[in-house]
Amino acid sequence: MNDSDPIRSIHIAGTDPVFRAVPVNDQTPSGDQIALAAGFSSDDYSYVLQMRDNGELEDVRSRESVPLSDGQRFIVALSDRSYRLAFAGGPLDWPARFITAGTLRKLKGVAADKSIYLEKTDEPDFPLDEDDVIDLDEDGVESFKAGKLAGPKKQTVRVKHLGELETVRFKAESGTTLQSIWDRAYEELDVMRNERDVFQAETDVGTVSLMDHLDLPLETAQQEGLCDKKFEIAARTGGA
Repeated sequence: MNDSDPIRSIHIAGTDPVFRAVPVNDQTPSGDQIALAAGFSSDDYSYVLQMRDNGELEDVRSRESVPLSDGQRFIVALSDRSYRLAFAGGPLDWPARFITAGTLRKLKGVAADKSIYLEKTDEPDFPLDEDDVIDLDEDGVESFKAGKLAGPKKQTVRVKHLGELETVRFKAESGTTLQSIWDRAYEELDVMRNERDVFQAETDVGTVSLMDHLDLPLETAQQEGLCDKKFEIAARTGGA
């Protein structure tokens, strides 16, 4: 796009942050205009942050106008307060009490070959998994940094036993096979395996059988679109 061409859309997310495109007509919208574009009303306590192209995250006041040439991605959330944290020594105000390491990675553009660490004063800095949730309402200002990748990457998986109507969650390394996740689910559920049980994935497009893919590592199965992080143990239907 030529520098003189108008920017016709911005990308808005909540505290996920999962972005969606929203059309705009103003090249210098105000905080109120951005909140309205996100679907909030003028009576809502909306908090707007601009993710600038230089990596900075700046709050945008309701009547403050910001040039879209500085960045077209915005975080918009309902909040009447913000929570101060620090990343790599720089302050960051966040419109929610909780934040995950995965969200910090997206906000600060941390590469996949780095880990997010929670900095400690009297003990070693603590490496965080992507799904770890940090409470920003604790005493003091929580401080984070990017650092050397700390061991195998872990994910929180969920396994639902459809017969027992029970669900368990546990962390699994990305290299863990689907068979190992299935086996561990029985231990966590404290139930016996039935010979008619099958292992399947719960996905956005429906249920996917994993019985022919049990030797695959979790990360590979995800890359092939077989699963995400939600699984089910079901009873085999039909004949033996």
